[in-house]
Amino acid sequence: MGTKTLFQELDLTINTNDRIGMVGHNGSGKSTLLSILEGTEPPDAGDISRNKALHLETVEQFISPALLDLTLIEALASKLPEEEIIKSRYRAELLLTQLGFSDHEHGFRVADLSGGQQNRLMFARAIITEPNVILFDEPTNHLDLSTLLIFENHLKSMRAAFLLISHDREFLDSVTNRTVFLRDEHIYNFAMPYSKARDALEEHDIAAQQTREQEEKNINRLEASAHRLAVWGKVYDNAKLAKKAKTMEKRIERLKEVQTFVSRGSGLNLTIDVSSAQANRMLHIEQQDIAAPNGKSLFHIEDLMIRPGERVALLGHNGVGKTTLIDLIMNKYQHNKDGDVVKFNPQCDIGYYDQELQLLNPALGLMETLRENCDGPDSGHKASLIKAGFPFKDLDKKVGILSGGEKARIMFLIIKLNQPNFLILDEPTNHIDIQGKEELEEQILETNATVLITSHDRRFVDNIAEHFMLISDGQLKAINHADQFYSSNPTEGQRRKQKDNTPDQVQLDDEEQILARMVELESLLEADLARKPRFQKPKSQEAWRQELVQLNSKI
Repeated sequence: MGTKTLFQELDLTINTNDRIGMVGHNGSGKSTLLSILEGTEPPDAGDISRNKALHLETVEQFISPALLDLTLIEALASKLPEEEIIKSRYRAELLLTQLGFSDHEHGFRVADLSGGQQNRLMFARAIITEPNVILFDEPTNHLDLSTLLIFENHLKSMRAAFLLISHDREFLDSVTNRTVFLRDEHIYNFAMPYSKARDALEEHDIAAQQTREQEEKNINRLEASAHRLAVWGKVYDNAKLAKKAKTMEKRIERLKEVQTFVSRGSGLNLTIDVSSAQANRMLHIEQQDIAAPNGKSLFHIEDLMIRPGERVALLGHNGVGKTTLIDLIMNKYQHNKDGDVVKFNPQCDIGYYDQELQLLNPALGLMETLRENCDGPDSGHKASLIKAGFPFKDLDKKVGILSGGEKARIMFLIIKLNQPNFLILDEPTNHIDIQGKEELEEQILETNATVLITSHDRRFVDNIAEHFMLISDGQLKAINHADQFYSSNPTEGQRRKQKDNTPDQVQLDDEEQILARMVELESLLEADLARKPRFQKPKSQEAWRQELVQLNSKI
């Protein structure tokens, strides 16, 4: 599209029963392709064919200002033709109930709805017309767990086919049966959910690399032979040898034209460097009431201690005060580091990633942004930007016109250059693609950084955190594992329980049941100990060992 080719020779068919997850690096053209499928943007070349019976809907990205003064039920009904509004009101009310809205919420003004409620409304407006194909662009961003589970369950029960763009690996595995990767200006299509498709893509890449290496060996051998024939033709003034050399060179050109393509990857480099701190605590808060900016009490902290090297996940539903707590920490760090409310390690050096990316000045260029936020020469900043995937010609581009993914890369680059010893990451995965998430996970684990994260990305939390703090019922409390939070949502708890084969502790009296449970626990413990140390779950290991001791005493 435009001056940059996003994809070519693309062939994509959406069938009746397809639940398609579209995955690709930031900037690969996913949203552009969705616009083309929707019909709001024409392709530069090629054709789009649609079944005559096609009824396609796109889930809106933002609430229209025209809806803000309407009630929830009015905003939903307005999506229908005028002649159907009255007779379809019952269907609208039923749909809202299915999406988790209570009866008294039907009369709420759209402007007064939370972000998660507005997202559910936009979903409802897309499906109330009963389309047979629905398009979604990052539908899970900013959703809390409860809203996400409602959304997941409804997607699974829908008859309509859908295509959605998402970087949430857990969500993709849960709702899709087909995965398409946009990469290298081409599409890779697999009839399986994301994780299995990712494995299949890696196998494809390995096979392609092996084939390419063999092809290059053959080409190198032919080039050597052609060179020898050409030299001999000159030395011996032999036209026949020279002609053979020319023929062989043409053959080499044809072979190069049809060489197996090997992916060049994302071209991005997401890295984090941190310094170290020596002390028994990095941050300490005790006996504090946390309140919203309007003065409303949110929760109480009895004792929060984060030690150097710990990776802590802060969990809780939208609106409970996770970001408020982080704002408090950052405010005290920047303006009152020696105060009594929040106590910091004297060596504490925080690298902060804010979910709204508001720390970046939109009026500054990329180079100006690094000059403002990082020490070091311009030559080093230029090299860092290029290594992070920004072309030389774009180094003066204003931050305000960057995509969310590009802004995220700038934020992580600032963190890398400043080398903090304490990372506070507020929803760091909202704007980065799946490969970026995996790179971020790897970097955090390799640095042994002290980390405090908030994230609705369940797999990211599972892979990174080793300690868990939950805000619930007006209290901040430590829990052994994120599953204790997920299990408070029955659907998610049951799904994860089945997936991981890690049932909660139960009361067992029958000796055979006890023995079976002990075998299960020993298997879980053995499997976790077999993983690399940084991927192990010490809290879970301790819980399993304690349960083994308890069960053993019953035999």
